[in-house]
Amino acid sequence: MRNLGHIAKYTFEDILGNSNKIKDAIEKAYRFGNVDATVLIYGETGVGKEFFAHAIHNVSPRRDGPFITVNCAAIPDNLLESELFGYAEGAFTGAKKGGKRGYFEMADGGTIFLDEISEMSDKLQTKLLRVLQEREVMRLGDDRLITVDVRVIAATNSDLRKLVKEKLFRADLFYRINVLSLVVPPLRERREDIPFLLEYFLNIFCKKYNKNIKGIEPEGIELFYQYDWPGNTRELQNIMERLVILTDSNYISADLVSESLLISSPDYITISPSPSFQYENIYEQELTLKTDIDSKTAILKALATAGGNKKKAAEILGISRTTLWRRLKKYNILQ
Repeated sequence: MRNLGHIAKYTFEDILGNSNKIKDAIEKAYRFGNVDATVLIYGETGVGKEFFAHAIHNVSPRRDGPFITVNCAAIPDNLLESELFGYAEGAFTGAKKGGKRGYFEMADGGTIFLDEISEMSDKLQTKLLRVLQEREVMRLGDDRLITVDVRVIAATNSDLRKLVKEKLFRADLFYRINVLSLVVPPLRERREDIPFLLEYFLNIFCKKYNKNIKGIEPEGIELFYQYDWPGNTRELQNIMERLVILTDSNYISADLVSESLLISSPDYITISPSPSFQYENIYEQELTLKTDIDSKTAILKALATAGGNKKKAAEILGISRTTLWRRLKKYNILQ
């Protein structure tokens, strides 16, 4: 399995942050690693659930065994069953001669990480429950039970309790996997880690792209604090890569930060001007807009006038792009 790359690559040292919330999560996860029980990791997209799963395995008694990762949302349901439990020779058209081991057999003596477990179908949830209870798997098309010694770490960005109430996730499976639960805090709840993360990713991408950027303008750093980070650390990493690529000066500008955060936001929209818009009236509109730059209506008109171009809209309003970004957030215009 190690030769095939089925190993845990990350340790607790790879989980970035100095806030109390992330330290508490690491401390709890470390204690979970020392025992051999099922772990359920909760966390939003991009918080690093997989990092925690790897790290837990690497401090566990199974650290020398295989670590198999399965994204339950990435594999079609009809294939996931055969991938998890394997199949016998002749089980279906195209089946390999001699059959194939499933992920549970491959993880024997180690850990299997079931990411996005909430996306698993009811049929597979039933089969998984039996594996967890009996520690046995049966390949598709076979009648022989195979004993496996596997620790399960599952992860989800959904509220499983709510899904259980809505009959979208099996209650018996939930109680089986919810032995040790770990919540990875989102970035907006540990904003004190943002400077550390910014510096870390700045250094990483400066080396990658051969840049010598010294830092970010103070007003730009303030924008990072104000943003809600729906994509969490992964989103911050991607934005920092973009900023490093687009910056040729010593410091990343606040305007570039503002633009990148707007583009990254899932609420980002592009406003196109009306086909009947008369461009000869732009000067008249500018005068009207500048007298009321604090109003939501004025900002919407400016964006429409500028065809969604934030720089032009800011010029019409007589404010900087950074100020425009703040007012877009203030008036919730991005939704």
